[in-house]
Amino acid sequence: MHRFAKRLASASLALLVALVAGGTASALPAGAVVALADEASQAYSADQAPELSAQAAYLYDRTTGTVLLDKNADERHYPASMTKIMTALITLEHANLTDEVTVEQSDLDMITVDSSNAGLKAGEKTTVENLLACLLLPSANESAYTLARHVAGDYQSFVNMMNDKAAELGCTGTHFVNPCGLHDDDHYTTAHDMALILTAASQNADFVRISGSATWDLPETNMNPARTIKNTNLLVNAESSLHLEGVTCGKTGYTGDAGRCLAAGAFKDGLDVVGVVMAAPESEGSAAAISNMHDLLSWGLSAWQTTSIVNAGDVLGASAVRLSKDGEKLNVSAADAIVATLPAGTTEDDLDVAFSWQGPLTAPVEAGEPLGTAAVSFQGRELATIGAVAAFGMRLSIPAFVMDWLSDPIHMVIVVVALVALFVLVGLLASRGSRRRQRDLRREHDRRRAQAAGRRVGAHYATPRKKR
Repeated sequence: MHRFAKRLASASLALLVALVAGGTASALPAGAVVALADEASQAYSADQAPELSAQAAYLYDRTTGTVLLDKNADERHYPASMTKIMTALITLEHANLTDEVTVEQSDLDMITVDSSNAGLKAGEKTTVENLLACLLLPSANESAYTLARHVAGDYQSFVNMMNDKAAELGCTGTHFVNPCGLHDDDHYTTAHDMALILTAASQNADFVRISGSATWDLPETNMNPARTIKNTNLLVNAESSLHLEGVTCGKTGYTGDAGRCLAAGAFKDGLDVVGVVMAAPESEGSAAAISNMHDLLSWGLSAWQTTSIVNAGDVLGASAVRLSKDGEKLNVSAADAIVATLPAGTTEDDLDVAFSWQGPLTAPVEAGEPLGTAAVSFQGRELATIGAVAAFGMRLSIPAFVMDWLSDPIHMVIVVVALVALFVLVGLLASRGSRRRQRDLRREHDRRRAQAAGRRVGAHYATPRKKR
């Protein structure tokens, strides 16, 4: 919004200068001030999705896979010329841009009189790159058949490749019968499937470069002079009132049965989105799908953000710690980063974190020690589950450990029993020592008595001395 306000202020200042100098509002591009005022006054909220007239629409972020808008995205509709996105994808995977191709009459026989075309002629020689430009900018049907034949030998075999590729990409509601999108009741897709197809195509830099060009200069050929072709997707045309900054690629589509359609990719400030609108009412004019997409992408690119909402090392919260001599709380850090698509302005304070462990931790805890996991969510939607580690160490308090151990009744019983057993043992040992001493005393006493008795007997039988 600050950017829009600055642009509005700059435009207003320029208008004032022009009026003072005797100029008029024509000194600015027609409608410039009005457009800037409308842009500046437009505030986008992730909670208020745009109201689209298209019967089906889909918008998601390619980086995280987050779906931002889903309006009947799995409902089958006719894709019209959005089909050519798949045609371009198959061509880019199986042909070289510099391959020279000759347009054949059979390529022209497959299209109807009212088909969009680039004026290619039978016998004309040109490159695959220029045929892709004809395919994706003015939506030339004859170019679709020419490329299909060049890649697969005939368009029926090419269509089989298209359907195989759709299945490979995970499309579940798609079936093609031609390479250009002319109406057939059995030729259909969904907004979701078309987003998958455009996502795959947009991974090719040449597809983005060609389909994102407002114009393309075709060189002179053996059948046509040099000329410039224009893109039907006005979102990429800087001179169009429907131009939208950040749009990188896409393809329009239209038939009476399909209505107005458009698939487009856009990138801005880290947000990489793919959007699809299908069956926009023709009553709104030829730009119905482009207008729908303009609203859809403007909302998506302004109301949402894709960013590292959590970085490795960020403190996720605190956990209580028992038996620590360093305090009662331990900071818990993220072991990994979380990239998420969230409403613009969302910060870490808006996230909810649930740790995998219940109750407090117990010291000692080492700095960086894995503690478990942290489930990070936003408004009830889980974003990711990542590792949680100790932000710093916590030492064990020995006195606290002892008191905690004794607080357990079982441990107290063990201590009492051990003390009683100790007292009993001491008593038994003391009693045994006393008895040993008494026995030793008796033996000593008996020995002495025996010695005394021996002396008396010896004296009784002793030989008297003779008198002289």
